[in-house]
Amino acid sequence: MSKPTFEELQVTAVSPESTLTKEALAVADALEENKAICFTGINEWGSPHTIISGEAQEVLNIITTLQMFVAPRMLRELELGVESPENCRTKWTVNSILRRYMFQAISNSIEYSSISAADFSVFPDYTECRPNISVETLVDSRLALSTNGEDRLAVVPDIAKLFPFDFASSLAVVPNVLPAENTIYDVSHVTQPLFRAYYGGCRVREVNTTGIFVEDSCNNTAHWELYELMIQAPDDLPVCSTDNICVRNFYNSLWEWVTQLDLDHKNRVKVLLNVFRNRFGDTVQISVLPGMVVVQMLLMGIISCYQVMSHKRSVLLTQIWAYRCQNGRMQLLYFAEVTYHLVSNSGVYYLGLATGTLTVESLSNLTLCFFAFSYSFVNMLKARSGEQQLARHFRLAWELIQLVMVSCIASALYSFRATSLSFIIDMNGELLRKTSDGGAALCKLRDSCVVFKHNMALALTVVSLGLDFVAAGVTMAAYDIRTALSRCAIRQGLHRLQ
Repeated sequence: MSKPTFEELQVTAVSPESTLTKEALAVADALEENKAICFTGINEWGSPHTIISGEAQEVLNIITTLQMFVAPRMLRELELGVESPENCRTKWTVNSILRRYMFQAISNSIEYSSISAADFSVFPDYTECRPNISVETLVDSRLALSTNGEDRLAVVPDIAKLFPFDFASSLAVVPNVLPAENTIYDVSHVTQPLFRAYYGGCRVREVNTTGIFVEDSCNNTAHWELYELMIQAPDDLPVCSTDNICVRNFYNSLWEWVTQLDLDHKNRVKVLLNVFRNRFGDTVQISVLPGMVVVQMLLMGIISCYQVMSHKRSVLLTQIWAYRCQNGRMQLLYFAEVTYHLVSNSGVYYLGLATGTLTVESLSNLTLCFFAFSYSFVNMLKARSGEQQLARHFRLAWELIQLVMVSCIASALYSFRATSLSFIIDMNGELLRKTSDGGAALCKLRDSCVVFKHNMALALTVVSLGLDFVAAGVTMAAYDIRTALSRCAIRQGLHRLQ
């Protein structure tokens, strides 16, 4: 159904009930009596939708009574839910919403045009209740368009290869059964809905070099034949930083959810989304500045070691390092360099951690930033004015804690590199839409963007101060223990002399 026709139906949906048949009115009365959830409106993305949620038999009655053009696979899934409800108890939903379909405007071009069209989808509240079935025996097919040896899907954009389709073609097979965790019925795998394609308003069953095959029971519509093969596209909802760097979230556009009445607001319906997603981050050039800062620190340590040894001074290695690197003027340079990098790339690091899209190289940079920032910052705090004095005892504890913390940070970042740490956005971020106050200036050309409240340099400052206090506490505790042991030894010596 075209977008104008579908939007017009949203208006006529409030027309008098005389437009409905007696059978349809009877189904409506039964739905109301059984407290089914029915609503229509405009979602936050400006797309009209109509939704009815109830028991499997109720949804099946709606489809058969109104003779809705539902995909055979979805209809069979619903029928199995009616036949064997004890296998997996769940409510079902039938909805209609605008979806984006891609079509090839120029032959053999990877640049596809798109159009919005509405169709129906049927799904269970709990995804694990959807059976994995085959439709080959459910519907026959016929040749709708002969292509004379040309495969109309030989050239497609990459986003057309992300999700599985409900027809045979030359496209790479994408599995529709996926592993899952924390499901209601404690199952290990769930089945995601399959994308569809249309030709002439009919659902496609196969695309090959012979032509395009559609469902045998469907008659082509001249209006839709103008677009030829239309394949369903995923919904692209990117999350971008104010630096115009985005994480691409491609969602299965056959959206599913659990529909409930909102107990806090009696006139509202609560929808809990349950979707399938593919996520990719924009490619960003890696910075070598953090690595160069650490190299500078190591190089200056080697130079300091050579200078001290050339004067034949016997000092501990920790003191050698401190001679130039702990309290030296170079610390200010290290701190300025790594702070500049963190301030400039804070949004990128936060966004990557929150979405689980940082590469190993970026994680290495972040680890080096932590080391260089905390090391130089704490050393600057401990620097004395005038002659550089060495805090050997503090350094021993500080370097040990620094070594342990850097190792822990590196291990944690690597372990959770593919995990979405969404609490970062919840606690430290704000999602702005272009239409909101301040969103137009910050989001620029993007529909939405994430603004982070606190820069990563500030976060590392707090962590560094914490480590400083820990090191100071360890040093004081060690000093007290050493002093107590010395006094005890002196007393024992005096006692022996007596």
